Amino acid sequence: MIDIRRMTAADLERVVALERATPEAPHWDRVIYASLLAQGAANVHYGAFVAMDGDDLAGFIVARLILEVCEVESVVVAETARRRGVGSALLDTVLRWAADGGARQVQLEVRAGNVNAIRFYERAGLLKEGLRGGYYRDPEDDAILLGKGLFSID
Repeated sequence: MIDIRRMTAADLERVVALERATPEAPHWDRVIYASLLAQGAANVHYGAFVAMDGDDLAGFIVARLILEVCEVESVVVAETARRRGVGSALLDTVLRWAADGGARQVQLEVRAGNVNAIRFYERAGLLKEGLRGGYYRDPEDDAILLGKGLFSID
């Protein structure tokens, strides 16, 4: 059974290891994760959650709330945990966290070539809102902008 909880400093080694093992994930330094757990700057609040399958890290999500907009920064699900609802559970957790924090909208970017992720977000109700050409590096790719309103979260 998958358990979703807030990310803690004790999770950072496994979070970074999972992120490094996932080529399509944004690659951040451990220091960045540690600083966001300290809650960032004024008017910016971070939500970082992990999905645990027993003692194993099944995935994680990081988002930031700026005024009334929630920006999903990173969603990573372990290869062995994919297609088991982990990504949906993590996204639902962040959407509830954001709505509880006063967000009215959620936004994110996804690699144009990451068709599975785009389909996942579309199934979650996010709609294409734009394109950022050449946004990603290593390999170079465009970013598809997706978003939706949060007023319908129950």
